[in-house]
Amino acid sequence: MLIHLQRWLPLLGIDTTTLEDIREAGEIIAPHIDAVMDIVYGTISETPETARVFTAPGQMARARAAQTRHWLTYILTGDFNESYAEATLAIGRIHFAHKVDLVPYMGSYSVALEAVNAIIGRAIPDDAVRRHRCERAIYKAIFLDMGLSTYVYYDTEVSLVQELSNELNASLARAGEYRDNETGKHIVRMSRMCGVLAEAIGRDADWVRMLVMASPLHDVGKIGIPDKILLKPGRLTDEEMAVMRDHPAIGGAIIPDHSAQVILMAKRISLTHHERWDGDGYPAGLAGEAIPLEGRIAAICDVFDALVSHRPYKKPWPVEDAAGYLRDNAGKHFDPALVEAFLEHLPRMIRIQTEYADEA
Repeated sequence: MLIHLQRWLPLLGIDTTTLEDIREAGEIIAPHIDAVMDIVYGTISETPETARVFTAPGQMARARAAQTRHWLTYILTGDFNESYAEATLAIGRIHFAHKVDLVPYMGSYSVALEAVNAIIGRAIPDDAVRRHRCERAIYKAIFLDMGLSTYVYYDTEVSLVQELSNELNASLARAGEYRDNETGKHIVRMSRMCGVLAEAIGRDADWVRMLVMASPLHDVGKIGIPDKILLKPGRLTDEEMAVMRDHPAIGGAIIPDHSAQVILMAKRISLTHHERWDGDGYPAGLAGEAIPLEGRIAAICDVFDALVSHRPYKKPWPVEDAAGYLRDNAGKHFDPALVEAFLEHLPRMIRIQTEYADEA
């Protein structure tokens, strides 16, 4: 994670003039920093939610010393540089590691602000304009620090949840593959080709990343298909094919309805990767752009990888033949614009096939 100070500083109105005012206020406050920290850590000690964080001997004293250095080095000098960004990242991560309750934590900033404003008021009793300018400047500095460290705290928490979600997605996808004749490398190749194709048509990085995470779940519904059908080495009968065609709907039922966008995308891919551009697919018979974009992308990448890969019931097709199949079925099975983009980036797709080839 990066902290982009160039975005935060203008947002809070911290310009060259404000930085000069922060330094002026800092010169007033710095000699009284111990008194400020007495008030802040006195409040922390008296608040159970924050006091319980400091369990080890000397831990609160070390935290106070670190915060004092942080204020003297950055907050009271206006030195909001890369070193400050790194220090703020560390503070946010430490707070997250110790599960600091953010409500009293942010309250401590309020207490600190009251303390420094009182110091400024006593130092500048007769010049209301100057006093207000210094108070306003130090308020912005303190608010910046509170906002950034809180942002890091939440970003760290969200990142951990996202990592867990990705691991669960991958595990569930592998569970589906283990029951099939396909291999785990199939879902790796297929998902990476989906990412390349999404990039090729101009989707943004977040959408591409989400597609790469969601697409491995396209065939998770095969968990619900009986082995005698799923693992049959020969051609399926019409009745068996009808059962096999239930797997998109089964996958849609397995993947939960959840507000997380990656989960919703995985569900859509599971439900729609066997729909066809001409409307002759399943399970819903969707056609054209009524098929979600991620489903149309997954369909192409899934079929291409299946064609060029070895299966117990077939030999791998040459890449040229598989590309010809996509070309011949553009506008019928597949979105023609996506086929064109896929074939334009065929060398990248071939590299994926080579890099993640099945073991002999």
